[in-house]
Amino acid sequence: MKEQYSATDTAKLLISDVALPELSPAQALRLVPFMRLTRAPADAVLFRAGGPGDQFLIMLVDGDALVEGQLTGGRWMTIRSLVPGSLFGELGAMDSMGRSVVVRATTDVHLATLDDRALEQITERDPNLTFGLLRAMLGHVTRRLRAANNKIETLHSINQAQRDEWAAQIQSDQVTGARLKVLLKLERDSGTSRAGNSSVLQEPRKQA
Repeated sequence: MKEQYSATDTAKLLISDVALPELSPAQALRLVPFMRLTRAPADAVLFRAGGPGDQFLIMLVDGDALVEGQLTGGRWMTIRSLVPGSLFGELGAMDSMGRSVVVRATTDVHLATLDDRALEQITERDPNLTFGLLRAMLGHVTRRLRAANNKIETLHSINQAQRDEWAAQIQSDQVTGARLKVLLKLERDSGTSRAGNSSVLQEPRKQA
């Protein structure tokens, strides 16, 4: 993990495919000075949706992190993994993050943060940059929603295939069960028949 990152390093991450590719390199370089670089250790909670703070946008610069959600009953599950360039923060309010979602570092990480005050400064000094940033964020959220819809469709297809498989298995089991019942009936009938034949064969001996 690098200890220092240049404005160019951070700007390149800002315009990466997982971040805000709609920004131009020049816009990214103008935005970076308003961002604050910090470091956090592994297992640290980097962000808690709905919690206190004025972190408008946070970008993972280095390291790995997970977005975790709490299910009914208190169990936690991993929603997605974050890589350098991934964004989170109060942007999550536009990104469907619930209040029971946290972002947790899995390694030591570096973060670049844009807080509410910095956003106000950008708006005052460079309105065009603010417009470009918000447009890029809208593109980011749109891509996330499209990806989420694709996942839902995929899960629906998988679930439908699973349901079809279960239905086929049930039908197969029903057929198998019916066949077993027939075989058991034949076996009982055969056993009864053998027992009857045995009695008939033994009858002459009794008369003798």
